[in-house]
Amino acid sequence: MKSINKVLTVILLGIGVCAVAQTPPAPPAPPVTPTTVYQDDATKVTTNSSNVSVITQSGDYGKGGNTSFSVSNSNDEYRIKARFPQNRYAALKGFLLKELGSNGMQSSGDDFVWTKEADDDTVYEIELSKTKLKVDLDKELASPELIAKFEDMGTITRTLISGGDRRQEVSRLEREAARARRDAERMQQEAERLQAMSERESARLAREAERLTREADQLSLVSKRGGGIDGYVREILNEPSTKYTANMQASKYWKWPELQKALITSLKKDNLLDDNENIVLIKEDRGMYVNGEQLSPAQWSSYNQLFRKYGYGNMDELSFYKSGDHIVVINSPSNFEALLQALEENDLISDRYTTSTIEINGSTIIVDGKKLSQTQTDRWNKLLESRQVIPAPGKTIKIGKDFASIGYSFGKRTLGFWMSRK
Repeated sequence: MKSINKVLTVILLGIGVCAVAQTPPAPPAPPVTPTTVYQDDATKVTTNSSNVSVITQSGDYGKGGNTSFSVSNSNDEYRIKARFPQNRYAALKGFLLKELGSNGMQSSGDDFVWTKEADDDTVYEIELSKTKLKVDLDKELASPELIAKFEDMGTITRTLISGGDRRQEVSRLEREAARARRDAERMQQEAERLQAMSERESARLAREAERLTREADQLSLVSKRGGGIDGYVREILNEPSTKYTANMQASKYWKWPELQKALITSLKKDNLLDDNENIVLIKEDRGMYVNGEQLSPAQWSSYNQLFRKYGYGNMDELSFYKSGDHIVVINSPSNFEALLQALEENDLISDRYTTSTIEINGSTIIVDGKKLSQTQTDRWNKLLESRQVIPAPGKTIKIGKDFASIGYSFGKRTLGFWMSRK
């Protein structure tokens, strides 16, 4: 492996769940590289300029001891270093054998090493023992497909090592999500009522409404992992505008129809879905769930490859619901404000502060009731795709005087991403 004396860009594959898109923390002063850290109550995080470690106290595995997992990812190199109790070893070994096979593998007792050479240089080396994992990939020698595979494997091994959340009771979470959404709506209505009376109080209530909406989304997320659908999603699936029809054909910049068809075919082949069964599919950076069943590491890796094939490999968090002919696809842009600015700079909207409603249905784009040409639709879909937004029937971008949203908006409610500008 080539010696690389550069400051590494460090990405922590965190254990926490992020229900809505968040603005990344401001980068430290040079030469320290920007670092993003996620943590929950069970996680202690330590950082420096070239390394990030997550230490979890036994996770969901019960007894076992401390766990550490660090990832370094630069333009030249991808590395993982991990320590873990022995009760993680069997799952890790099974996953790596499934992904890498026996080519380039050497073993001695419980120790395994996988290597790949190219012209006297090492493309990758993976070392596994009962309590340690080490991964080194030279990205200058590896193909883009191999790099993407290793990054997927890193996410999956992190989950196998650090563990996941304990499954919570689904119906309770649905009720809690519904309660939080009701409270958010009440707060927003109160903010509007008081706006003329007190700008400060109105802004406070609007912030509280936004917080409660995030809380509802977080509760809904855990519920979805168990196959649950909260009440508002059920309402959306009954809306005429979310109907997915046969004439909605894929195009160069709208690949969702092809992906949906391939997903359903694969889910049926893997006995994860019956004919005419409703779908609740959750894709996140800590696992994938289909109708309440968590996919195995090998299945997770296989479906990640499917998402990559159709151009959606960079979307870590996605929720897909299907009920009959109606679908809901939820994902948030990496930076919503930057998306609006890009729409303005490309003359797709007049400006990002003028009230407007854009229906991003995929096969069509409708701006304030006016259906755009196919050429204009392709321009929209190309930009949305570049900003990690999946168009789908019933999905809208709404721009108001003091807010903007993207997702499914009916009445005063939005399922997706809502941003206050107060």
